[in-house]
Amino acid sequence: MKNKYPMEAFALVMIIFTQNMRVALITGILLLFLTTLGHVIDELFLSRLPFWSRNSCTIILMVSFSYSIFHIVIRGILGYTMDNTDYIFHIFLGILIANHIINKEGKQDYNRLLFEGAGAYAIMLLISIIREFMTNGSIYGYEIGEFTFTSDGFSKVAIGFILTAIGIAILNKIYGYKNIKTRSILVTLPVVLLIRPIEIRGIESSLGILLSIIIALILIYSVKKYLVFSKLSKEIKYLPADLMSTGMIYMILSMF
Repeated sequence: MKNKYPMEAFALVMIIFTQNMRVALITGILLLFLTTLGHVIDELFLSRLPFWSRNSCTIILMVSFSYSIFHIVIRGILGYTMDNTDYIFHIFLGILIANHIINKEGKQDYNRLLFEGAGAYAIMLLISIIREFMTNGSIYGYEIGEFTFTSDGFSKVAIGFILTAIGIAILNKIYGYKNIKTRSILVTLPVVLLIRPIEIRGIESSLGILLSIIIALILIYSVKKYLVFSKLSKEIKYLPADLMSTGMIYMILSMF
């Protein structure tokens, strides 16, 4: 049984855009809106195109929608600040949505899409509450109190990977998904490229960046190949296990 909601897209959003609840709240809504809109346009127009043309048009369309709608709503309407990294992540998010649309099986079940999407959205908000509270002792920007156990580490990507892996595993259990063969590289690659787990000093800047990316990808790939032979629960066999291991790699490399 193939997942009906955009699992990889939600995974990327859970990792990157859950540092505070304000951003998570609007990002999840826009993700569900873009996914539903993309499926409607695909069934009305794009599905009539040749295979190669449909795929190209879907990717271009969803990347354009993702980039422009996030820019208009988050920056233009809500007035939140965004940097170049956010824009690039929105482009990758459009690619993940397009990948979900292209690989759907048969006619889209919108009831199931919105039902599963609502569950993923709830998990996403829960992750944002945990990360924001444990980082600043606040929720939705409002300070709950002054606590001694808060840590900036919860705002880091490593915790984002770990909490996302747990969240998606819970969703797989609830929805009865087992052995969902997802392409985890589509989630981890943009994060590794834009938020590197290690900074190599003492050598030329661009070379240091390239080496840090290569080291991270080699470690992630090697662990992923080992996990293939591990006896894992079917709910965490693929994407959650990959995200969990990547989070651990980030956590270890950040010590150097």
